[in-house]
Order: sequence, then C-alpha cells, then structure tokens
Amino acid sequence: MKKSSAQFFRRIIQTALLIALALAVRSLSVMINFMGAPGMRISFAQVFSRMPALLFGPFFGGLATGIVDVLGYLIRPEGPYIPLLTLTQILDGVLIGFVFKEVKKAVTKKIQTTLWFVFITIGVVGLFNLVISKFFAQSFIALALDSMGKRKDYMILGLIAVSVIGLLLLLLNYVVRKRFPDSEIHKYYLKVLLTYALVGIPVTILNTYILVLFVPGLSNIGFTLFLIPRLLEEIFMTVVISYITAFLLTVYDRVIYKKHVIEEV
Repeated sequence: MKKSSAQFFRRIIQTALLIALALAVRSLSVMINFMGAPGMRISFAQVFSRMPALLFGPFFGGLATGIVDVLGYLIRPEGPYIPLLTLTQILDGVLIGFVFKEVKKAVTKKIQTTLWFVFITIGVVGLFNLVISKFFAQSFIALALDSMGKRKDYMILGLIAVSVIGLLLLLLNYVVRKRFPDSEIHKYYLKVLLTYALVGIPVTILNTYILVLFVPGLSNIGFTLFLIPRLLEEIFMTVVISYITAFLLTVYDRVIYKKHVIEEV
C-alpha cells in the first residue's frame, strides 16, 4: 500500500511539473485569427501537456490537458471561453493514454510502413492538385480549388509541405536507426507519432466544429474552409512534436525512470 501511494504521489508531482512546463511554453504560443476571431494556436505546449498520458495513462493525461487548458486561458485569455473545448482537451489526454497503451504493443516496422504510405499519399494528392491547377484550369477539381481563394494553397503547397516534412523525419528516423541501432529515440518516435495522429486529428475536427458553432466570425468562413488549415497545422505539429516527445521520453528513461516506458518490438 505504501509503495502504491508513493508511486501515485510521485506521478502527481511529475504531472504538476509537466503542467507547469506546458503553461510556460503555452505563454509563448502564437494565435492566428480568422475573420477577426481566434481560430488556430501554434504552440509546443502539447509536448508537456500530453506526456502524462504517455507516462501514466488516461487519468493523468486527462487531468493534465484539462488543467493546462483552463489555467492557460486564465493566464492568457484569447477570445471567449468555451467549456466544450476544455472537455475536448480532457478527451485528448484520456484518449492518448488509452491509444498509446495499445500502440506501444504494435510492431515498429508495420507502423513505419503505414506512415510512409500515409505521407507519400498526402504528397501525391498535393502534387495532383498542383498539376490540375496549373494545366487543367477549367476542370472541376481546379475550379473547386479556385473557389477556396487564398486557402487554395493549403490544398497544394500545404499538403506537399506536410508530406516532405513527414518523409524527412521518417528518413531521419531510419538513418538514426541504422547508424545508432541502440539509440532509444526510434523506439518511441513512430509509436508516439501514430498515437498523436489517431487522437489529434479527430479532436481537431471536433474542435473546429465547436468553434464554428460558437464563434460568429468563424461561422462566416464555413466548416470545411476553416478545417483545412487547422488540419494541416495539426498534422505538421504532430510530426514535429512527436519527435521532441520521443527525445524527452528517452531522457526520462535515463534520468528519472531508468527503465523503458515501452520495450522495442
């Protein structure tokens, strides 16, 4: 009982420290406005706010993401407070805890193959849109892209950029794996990336719907046009944040836990 209580309080303390780090990083975030209303935050706070979910499971994950959302708004309010967004942030932390518990059992090579396919597909779609837009300007797809106005670039350059960055990081992970087979970072990166993508993308879609529903200025844009840049930002940040998180997990292994959070499969 004493050992269990000590472990619980140790997790509480570590979660509190991660929350503090997340709030500090969140204060440096950049909010992008759409039609004069706050619509998309660029921040690395999730590196720390999501980590309790990876380390300690759904309860601590939901606790951390919920507290960061509420305190973050109180410290630096931007736009109206929408309680439903706090609930989706709690859901984000809880789901990451559950999903990572299953994903960490998966075979790394299968995850790697799946992610290569996903990022190549994203790039192909972006290149397809580019070709259609340049050489088949009167086609249905080209006209549909043109109807998006400036946001057309998200479906062309945005997709290509996400694909290139994702493939480069997968390539980097492959090189590190070959060059340093005993390096621990590649044991975490792909599994963290898959976990964050499986949870983050649906939560982003849900958040977008809530914002369009409750913020009048955003409803004028329309759900789809508002979703596209938010979705691309989510994918881009997921790729980058996952790598940072994987590195921090290896540090946690060596310095604090001194035992692998997950074993190599």
